[in-house]
Amino acid sequence: MTIEFLYRTIGDVLLFSTCAWALWRGQVPERWGAAILLIAVGLTDLVQTRHLYRDGAVWDFVAIDVAGLIAFISLSLWSRRIWTLFISAFQLNAVISHFVGRLPIHVDTYTLITALSLWGGYGLTFALMAGMWQAERKRRAHAGFAS
Repeated sequence: MTIEFLYRTIGDVLLFSTCAWALWRGQVPERWGAAILLIAVGLTDLVQTRHLYRDGAVWDFVAIDVAGLIAFISLSLWSRRIWTLFISAFQLNAVISHFVGRLPIHVDTYTLITALSLWGGYGLTFALMAGMWQAERKRRAHAGFAS
């Protein structure tokens, strides 16, 4: 078992459990955030498995991430939740990371993949997790006042 396998497996478990939590108990913005994340992950995995060695496949990933960025910014403007600002910022970092490999400086492929995983994986997951923590706190506070 390699560190990359552990890194990916832990990230997937966190992502899918957080999205399930958001779809089950989240308010409308958290559910939309989880849906955007799940759609983006599904499309990314589809592109990875079908076009991994095709020239120009990186632009497919960029298109998916840009669409996710637009969706998260729209969600942030609509919902006015602080976690959506962070999830949009992490997604922007992931989009920008795609272009680092095209800079005239040398950037190792492993470094690029790590940055994309950090911003586009763990960052997005933890932002949604923070949104769910906030939604649960609101729910508990509201339940305390109702009783």
